[in-house]
Amino acid sequence: MDRTVNIREVEACRVISMIRVVSIDELGPFMDEAFGILERLAPGDPTLGKASPFVIYHDGLTAEHDGTVEVCQPIRGTIDDAVLPLDVAVRTVEAHREAWVTVTKAELEYPDIDEIYDAFDAWLEEAGLVRSAAPREAYWADWDTTGMEEPVCDVCFPIE
Repeated sequence: MDRTVNIREVEACRVISMIRVVSIDELGPFMDEAFGILERLAPGDPTLGKASPFVIYHDGLTAEHDGTVEVCQPIRGTIDDAVLPLDVAVRTVEAHREAWVTVTKAELEYPDIDEIYDAFDAWLEEAGLVRSAAPREAYWADWDTTGMEEPVCDVCFPIE
């Protein structure tokens, strides 16, 4: 792998999330829609807390195969399920250990991102590590103001 792979412990967190089966072409619009809705529901309110949103790719997503994608916004505190739209859920993402690499906005473009995932999988195998859950992307930069060659997120593989 041509980049540094890091390992970190991730605490359990409560999230509000939206999940949908999408194609590659539907992924961007779904993420935009979900990030917008979840941001409106948890807009940095200090009682809810504000952490970086992330996207979980539950069962793979390729040009040939639609995939189940979950957009998550971590929250602290409580939120009334009754005020949530029907397609928004509250759940807990379990604590885990993960390997991660930072990627630029340009590298997230399909099919370039597949090369990063493939190289990351090969690195895990060479390192004797095994994925324990679905991969995810943690978005910590402001998407709208970040240039194409600037880092925007971490690709994360939960590991045993």
